[in-house]
Parts: sequence; structure tokens; C-alpha cells
Amino acid sequence: MNKKIILFLLAGFLCTAKIFGQTNPERVLAEEYLKQSEKQKKTGLIMLGSGIGATILGTAMFGAAWGSGSEFLGAAGVTLLTAGTISTLVSIPVIVSSASKGKKAGKLSLVAANASQATSSGISLGYYPALSFSLPLTQTR
Repeated sequence: MNKKIILFLLAGFLCTAKIFGQTNPERVLAEEYLKQSEKQKKTGLIMLGSGIGATILGTAMFGAAWGSGSEFLGAAGVTLLTAGTISTLVSIPVIVSSASKGKKAGKLSLVAANASQATSSGISLGYYPALSFSLPLTQTR
């Protein structure tokens, strides 16, 4: 009877130590990719919005300067138009990179998992090939 209780407590201790004591490095890597993806997406969208806004404002300023003959307004319009165009073009690779990191976060991989088996001499660990699928469902902010 005592051996059964000790074996039961030992098995419970090993299971809880395994669950709470170790973190899966693959999951940590997926979470890091997800964080980077969210940051890049936010940056890309801010660059895209401000670039389009600056391009429209620069075009309007240049058009107003064309009709009035103001050199300052024309130079400011061309500067905003150029900066807005550059910002818009640079935002595209940032958004594409964000999507790429998002795909890496939700990936399909083949791993070696372990299974605990109770034997007459105690608990033994056996390894078997497993298919691991990770799909993040929450967004971090």
C-alpha cells in the first residue's frame, strides 16, 4: 500500500515538474515572431498612412503654388510629395516582412515528443515522432 502511494506521489511530482518547470523553446520562438509581426505591421501601416497623406498634401500644395506663383509653397509641396512617396514605397517591404513573420509564428513542424509510460520498474520516457501545429489566436499589443 505504501509503495503505491509513494509511486503515485512520485508520478504526480514528475508530471507537475515537467508541466511547470520547462518552457517549450518552439512556442517562445513563435510568440517572438508574433510580437515582431505585430510591431512591423503597425509600423508599416503608420508609414503607409502618413506617406499617402503627405503625398496628397504635397500635391495640393504644389498645385496651389503653380497657380499663385509662390516659390516657397512649391518647394514645400515638392518636398512633401517626395517624402510621402518614399515613405509609401518603404512601407510595402515592412508590411510584407510582417506577413512573413506572421506565417512563421503559425507553422507546421515535425518534432520528437516524449511520452511517459508506467512500467513495473517505474516511469520511463519514450520518444516518438509527432506533428506539431501552432496557430496563434490572440494578438499581443
